[in-house]
This record gives sequence, C-alpha cells and structure tokens, in this order.
Amino acid sequence: METDIIQQLMHLGLSSYEAKCYLACIKLGKTTGYQISKLSKVPRARIYDILDKLIEKDIVSKIDEAEQVYYIALPYQTFIDRKRQEYDATINDLQSNLNNINTVTPEDIIIKTYRDKHEILIKIKEIVNNTNQILYVSLWPGTLENAKDILNDKRIIIKGIVFTDTHGLNNTNNQIYIHRNTSYTDATYDQQWFIIINDQGEMIYGSDLAIYSQAYYSIDPQQLYLMQNFIWHDILVNQLVEENPDADEWIEIQRELFFK
Repeated sequence: METDIIQQLMHLGLSSYEAKCYLACIKLGKTTGYQISKLSKVPRARIYDILDKLIEKDIVSKIDEAEQVYYIALPYQTFIDRKRQEYDATINDLQSNLNNINTVTPEDIIIKTYRDKHEILIKIKEIVNNTNQILYVSLWPGTLENAKDILNDKRIIIKGIVFTDTHGLNNTNNQIYIHRNTSYTDATYDQQWFIIINDQGEMIYGSDLAIYSQAYYSIDPQQLYLMQNFIWHDILVNQLVEENPDADEWIEIQRELFFK
C-alpha cells in the first residue's frame, strides 16, 4: 500500500524522495530530520535538502524549538483538497483555452496530400510507429527500398504484397506475398502505387517513390476498407493463379475487355 501511496504522490508532482519524506512526516507527526530519514530511508545526506523543497512547496513546516528543529507535515486531507483545486483549475483553464483555438477535426484530414519525398517518409514512419500489431502493405521496389528500414524498425507483423523477389522485410511472422510477373505489371511503370495501412485507422498511399513524390494520407474508414480489400484481392488473384497458371492468360484477356 505504501508503494501505491508514493506512486500516487509522485503523480501529483512530488519526486520519489519528496513523496517518501512527506509520507514519513504524516506518520510521525512532529518529528526531526533524523527520524524522517530513518523511517523514509531517504539518505541523511539528502534529507534536509528534500525537506527544504517540501517547505518551499508549503507541504511541510519547520519549527525551531529549544535548540531543536522539528518538522510537521501538512495534513493529508488539506494536501488532497489543495491538489484537487489546482488540477480542477488547470483543467478548466485548459478546456477554455482549447475551446478558443482553431483545431483540426478528423473530417478536415480525410485526405491530406504530400508532395515532398522526405515528408512522405516521415509520414510513413509515423504510421508505422502508430501501429499496434499489424501493418498492411502493397509495395513496389522504389517505395520498399526507401521505407525498408522504417518497416523493420518496429516489431510488428506486416501483411501484404510486394512487387520484388527480394523485399528484405525480416520479421519471421510477416505474411508477405510476391506479386507474379505479368505483361500488365511490366507495362505499368508510370502507374505503380504503394499502399500502407496500420491497424489504428491510418493510411498513406501514392506513387512509387522511385517514380514520383506524391502521396495521400487518409483516416476515412471507407477509403481504408477499399484499399485494404484491394491488397487482399491482389493477394487472392496471385494465389489462384499459382494454383492454376493457365488462368493468367484468361485474366489478361478479361482485363483488356473490361477496360476497353
């Protein structure tokens, strides 16, 4: 219980030594620095320095009496009431001040555009760092090469598809599929896009960084749903073709017919 009290006092702004000294003072009543040091286990070399800090904070009082110095703690109920008032006042002021500034709402950042490669990589790193467990990706070589260190820096599971045989994503729990080579993928040099989605509802997608520096950040659930299913659809088609290689030619014909 005493450990909990010390931790709670520290949450209210006291250092570890200050919390231990104040708790000892509460227990001892009118007491000396030596007795406080002995009970609190704060080193004697530090005890008077710590007590002076508590006196400055008006949490402990010092009394000179008959050539002896005594210390008396502020009653804990008074201390609690004072801290409650301080925090209430701070929270009320904070809310009032925040109400008076222009804030960005989630609706304002459904899509944000980035056109600088450095800024895109910073945003990718932020999305990776915000990931709790799983990151979903679709990556062409240019973006993969630029973001590989970022993706390997945090211990998360990466699920998705890449357009290269050597991706270098080294978590053994990753679920990475290699996109098959097709005439379509070979012909889409200027239309190669990357997608990165974390499990906290954030996504960035855009042109492969070896081609063009332009990307879009979104927290729109509908866009995330569509892009996540796009990744899964790409993986599924690759798995089906792996089971039935003759299907690849049929897919190419159907794609051409559809887009014409």
